Amino acid sequence: MEPTVEAPQVTASDIRTLLDSSAELPVLYINYGPGDGGTEAELDVWAAGLVYQPDIVLTHATALDQLGQEPTSETIEAFLPKVQKAVDQMISVRGL
Repeated sequence: MEPTVEAPQVTASDIRTLLDSSAELPVLYINYGPGDGGTEAELDVWAAGLVYQPDIVLTHATALDQLGQEPTSETIEAFLPKVQKAVDQMISVRGL
């Protein structure tokens, strides 16, 4: 049986980390790594130029466009299902 990857859960903390990042052109991306008996995936924030493009879930610019300059906790919580759907689809398309 081939190993599978469980989609990481997007949290408000992930979005806040993206919004507060001082990296150049920060992005939220899926970081794939080795795990028990297969691979695992987690969300991380890093500079866009240093991330494999197909693994990018959300850019800083898009997050600002969707959430505004100073989003409330409620605004971020309401946005999470949309980002989670993108993560789930990316994991599914990757076929892991």
